[in-house]
Amino acid sequence: VTVRNPRSELPGLENVPWITADGFLDPAKFPIDVPIRQCLDPNSEDFREGCKFLGIMASRGRVDAGTFLLGLLRYHEEDLAVATIIVECLKDFHDARCVGALVGELHRVPSSNRTRRYLDTVINALRLLRVGLVKGVFEELARDTAFSYKMRAKFAAAGDDVAYWRSSDDLDGV
Repeated sequence: VTVRNPRSELPGLENVPWITADGFLDPAKFPIDVPIRQCLDPNSEDFREGCKFLGIMASRGRVDAGTFLLGLLRYHEEDLAVATIIVECLKDFHDARCVGALVGELHRVPSSNRTRRYLDTVINALRLLRVGLVKGVFEELARDTAFSYKMRAKFAAAGDDVAYWRSSDDLDGV
């Protein structure tokens, strides 16, 4: 049986480490400078794509990509439209620093009609992180009287979602 190797069939790809033997892109091995360059101008069309790719890289274990996204979040903290794009891409960066940064955003940005979409994006990103990282986070936020009743109710609902996922995972042996 002959196994087809697309890397050997295309000249120049045999020494490209981010192309797998199957011919697919491996984000864990892709050079980080390419998506970083895309993220330099938040007004460009490439910004969102660069952030998305950094998020994919972070989800594949590239801590440097996730750390860059966290830095971008801090750099663009005053522009909630740009910060929303970045937060959406952090949902797969399963790192305690990411949890801390997102919780910090919930404390930093006051809830209002203008900030509601951003804060909902932050809550959803936290909700999607590994259960072990957010264990207890939503319960603490739901008890924090510095937040409005509506925000505490959102935190409690998110905590219920995470608790449900945890119990579902426990049933599956995960």
